[in-house]
Amino acid sequence: MINRQVLIRIVVFSLLLLFGCSKSPDLEWAQSRSKAVLSGSFLTESPDEINFPVKVLFAIDCSLSMGDEEFGIEAGSDPYFLRIEAVRDFIDEYNSNEDTSFAVMLWSNTVFESTNGFTKDPVVLDAILTDVHNDTTTDYLGTLDEIFVDLRDDIVNSNEDDRIRSKYIVVFLSDGVPNAQGQSQADADIWNSVEDITDMTDEYGVGSFNFHTFLLLGNFGEDASGQAQQAEAETTLSGMAERGNGQFRLFENAQAIDFINIVDMRLTVEYDVKYLVAYNYNVRPGIEKVYTDSDADGLSDAEELQYGTDPAMRDTDSDGFSDYFEIKVSSPGHELDPLDPTDSNCDAGAVGIDSDNDGLCDCEEYVKGTNRLVVDTDADGIPDGIEFLTGTNPLEIEHTTDTDFDGTVDWLEVQRHSNVTSNDPLIRQRNSYSYDIRDRGLVQINQGTEMESYVRRFDFTVSNIDLAGTLGHTDPDGTIWHSGDNLIRFFLAEVPEDSPDSPPIFRMAEIVVNINDVNKIITLTPGDFILLE
Repeated sequence: MINRQVLIRIVVFSLLLLFGCSKSPDLEWAQSRSKAVLSGSFLTESPDEINFPVKVLFAIDCSLSMGDEEFGIEAGSDPYFLRIEAVRDFIDEYNSNEDTSFAVMLWSNTVFESTNGFTKDPVVLDAILTDVHNDTTTDYLGTLDEIFVDLRDDIVNSNEDDRIRSKYIVVFLSDGVPNAQGQSQADADIWNSVEDITDMTDEYGVGSFNFHTFLLLGNFGEDASGQAQQAEAETTLSGMAERGNGQFRLFENAQAIDFINIVDMRLTVEYDVKYLVAYNYNVRPGIEKVYTDSDADGLSDAEELQYGTDPAMRDTDSDGFSDYFEIKVSSPGHELDPLDPTDSNCDAGAVGIDSDNDGLCDCEEYVKGTNRLVVDTDADGIPDGIEFLTGTNPLEIEHTTDTDFDGTVDWLEVQRHSNVTSNDPLIRQRNSYSYDIRDRGLVQINQGTEMESYVRRFDFTVSNIDLAGTLGHTDPDGTIWHSGDNLIRFFLAEVPEDSPDSPPIFRMAEIVVNINDVNKIITLTPGDFILLE
């Protein structure tokens, strides 16, 4: 009779023969899979589609050479103040945009009228553009000093986050050569003053600065002396524009003055893609398998049964916190029960509201400490809601964190929809989304003006996206989800090319794919992506 120890040895030896002695294969769960593919293209941000502060300062020459018909001087270049009407028309055109503001300086031998900074107040702007008079000489240097002070004060007092996306524009118009109290002013001094202004805006990191100059003709005679003076004025003003990243233009007469079709209000900066992620909210990546999450709350259907919550309701007790959120953030000193509606401090009017569309409700963001008005609180490119669902920290940049020490950083695992706590390379390879992103270069877009504008086009394919056999249900807002529906969102995080550490701009495309669909290849166009503000 074989004793117990011998029997054990025989069984062990048999298993070694069956699986091999040198290396046993990984024993993994078998799971039937249904996959989807996202493909298509998207465009980076157009400067005209993003709200950013634009501040325009008009420095308008009011020297006596302009003429003044009210005083009987009609021989000047603009005795009827048409240049002032052009400024008024420009302000009327753009002041309806909440992000634009204006400053006005009227100058001759000194700046004699000024708004003393930027304003949108039509009363203030109208007052300074009314009862204008022309007198004395043309002091470029003194006016440039005033421009420097106004710009510096406004930049210093601005919000630093807004500053990097702000555009400052100076519109400097004159009809003659610089002259103050009968003394000429050297081009070198004038150009140095403009360079000082430009350097100052660079040092403070404003998004864009342009110093445009305009010469109004009409006072320069046809003789050699007059043409020499015109050439001198052109040299001075064109040199100012060159040093101020601006343009120089001639107006043949006062009737031709038009700033609307010349001054570019756009912040011409190219955007780079910082991060992109496709995410199926109805599939939870586990350790061995992927799991169905019918209500996309973060708990798999099996876990919902374990906790007694409803797998077809994101927030079973309707208290403003999802079932997963209440379980996840609970601690011994702060217990939350997904079945108890009384343990929530969420106001009734705030239940279900997600102001920034990042996947976390406003009440959840308050508890978590994230910003309910910012898609990505820590500015690492991953929306707060996805970070919370995947177990990463929405308050900490994930560029180098590797929770499971598997050699793949967390942000990459989140992008691939793999589990940041599982270090099994075979499972990660089998479950991970695959991204193919191709830069197709710059594409010109039509802005309705003669000004050229370009965005960058990317083509993409995201494959190996798991689909789940979800339960059908109806959300509190009336949205109907059919059995097998999967919610997939594709987020793009973009940053200005010259300011890569600034808070990202987010666009998102949302798609519902059913596991029973015959064609599971979804094609997105640039128009499918909405701006998250």
